[in-house]
Order: sequence, then structure tokens, then C-alpha cells
Amino acid sequence: MEKQIILVVVILLTSSVKAQVAGHQDPIDTTLKYKLESIRVADQTLRLVLPEVEKKFGKDSKETKYFWSLIHQQDSINEKEVTKIIDNYGWLGYNRIGGSANQSLWLVIQHAPVEIQEKYVPYLKESVEKGESQGWYLAFLEDRILMRNGKKQIYGTQAVFNRDSGKTFIYPIQDVKDVNMRRTKLGLETIEEYSEKNGYIFEPDKY
Repeated sequence: MEKQIILVVVILLTSSVKAQVAGHQDPIDTTLKYKLESIRVADQTLRLVLPEVEKKFGKDSKETKYFWSLIHQQDSINEKEVTKIIDNYGWLGYNRIGGSANQSLWLVIQHAPVEIQEKYVPYLKESVEKGESQGWYLAFLEDRILMRNGKKQIYGTQAVFNRDSGKTFIYPIQDVKDVNMRRTKLGLETIEEYSEKNGYIFEPDKY
């Protein structure tokens, strides 16, 4: 009888411990969360200052080119850190590491060379399909890969600056008449709203 009571107590205690552990974030996830949030700051800080540099010195100035070299150096550092994390843990969802850290994965891959983007876009796609990452991350990444390969984009997220006119145009879109339907599915506003908000020129008749 005493053995049975002890066994019941052990089972109850074990269940209690498991419940408590389940209610707390995995220590590894916590470490990765803080690391990725730090990487996000490193990715974004120089880019937030860039418009002021371009405004003061001009887009083609030596100062701006030097500033871009600093951005690329930091991108290279971030890329090594993030690809190592994805290789080891997969594309961690916001349910595990939070929204900011999850977005860090996308930001760094979005700014990486095209061969890196092509390698890791399947990881992001799987995460989006599971509901663990924002759908619009996938739209931006897939469009950038297509643009870099000289193909028309799908969602209209990418735009290019024309130095002759000094204006920024939405990069050509395939099947442009249905672009808003595709954008809506991934949580994006209409292409018209997107263009107006960012000061881009959208010319569907030329696509």
C-alpha cells in the first residue's frame, strides 16, 4: 500500500514539473531570441541612418558609397550568424522566439546574396505554411530572388530607382491584373496603396 502511495506521489510530482517546464520558454530559445534581437538592431541601425547620409551627400557620393560598404560588412557578419542558426534549428517561428527575433531571420536573408536567399527561402516557406512566420516576409523574399534573376516579380514588393528621372518604379510584375489577389493572401495591402505610401510609381500598362 505504501509503495502504491509513493508511486502516485512520484507521478503527480513528475506531471507538475513537466507542466511548469512547458509553461516556460526553452533556455535555448531564450538565448536565440536575445541573439536575434541584437542582430536585428545591427541590421537596421545603419539602414535607418542611410537616408540622411544620401540627403546630405547625394546617392552617388563617396560618403554614401563608404556608408554602404559599412552596411555590407555588417550584413556579412549577420549572415554568418543567422545561417548558422537556421542550419541548426530551422526557421524558428514567432511562437518560439517572438516576433522581433523571428523577423530578424527574414531581414538578414532578405539582405543576403541571391544564392543564400535561394537556399533558405524553402525554410521560410515552410514556416509561413505552418503559421509561424508572416506571409509577407515570403512575398518580399520571393520577389527579390526573381528580380535578381532578371524575372518578373509575383507580388510587386520590389521597386527600382531610376537615376535619369530621379524616381522609383515598381519592378515589372507577372500577371499584374491579379497581383492584389496574391498580395491579399499573404497579408499585404493593395499595390496601389503600397506604391502611394512609399512614393513609388506603378505603371501596370507597361508590364
